[in-house]
Amino acid sequence: MYIPNVDSLLLIDSIKDYSGQSALEIGTGTGIVSKFLLKNFKNVISTDIDYNSLLYCKKQSNSEITLICCDATTALSSKFDLIVSNPPYLPNDQFDDKTIHGGISGIEKTIHFIQSAIPNVKKYGHIILIVSSLADISKLDRLIFEKKMNIKIINKKKIFYETLYVYELSSISLS
Repeated sequence: MYIPNVDSLLLIDSIKDYSGQSALEIGTGTGIVSKFLLKNFKNVISTDIDYNSLLYCKKQSNSEITLICCDATTALSSKFDLIVSNPPYLPNDQFDDKTIHGGISGIEKTIHFIQSAIPNVKKYGHIILIVSSLADISKLDRLIFEKKMNIKIINKKKIFYETLYVYELSSISLS
């Protein structure tokens, strides 16, 4: 289970002005972001591939959040106003920690999450996620271009060895 850190807090700060009927968090970890989403969304669903993370969330949230054990959005057919994620985003060069390593170039998990989320975002909805300057962001840019989505950096935070960006993705028809 991923323990909240500066990236989780940056994501929370970045989504405070979003509201709607339904929100989804992919890769909920401890559930801190999903719990925050309850302030502005009527229905909050959280997915995680780690069953123990979901058990922890269940104890913390008093069943206010619907928890689903699956990879990204594979078990969902619903559409959401907002989909958020703090995916594993560090390049994996020597050892693999599934809570922080996003693949060889650090962006593979993020791309997987986005591809999974696109069919589940409402027409005027948004996908918001954390991206690291250490990852190969050019691969992400290509996917966003191919999927005809708008991208906006809505927040960022420089920490000692990297910059964290908060990306907002939306349908190109919104421009």
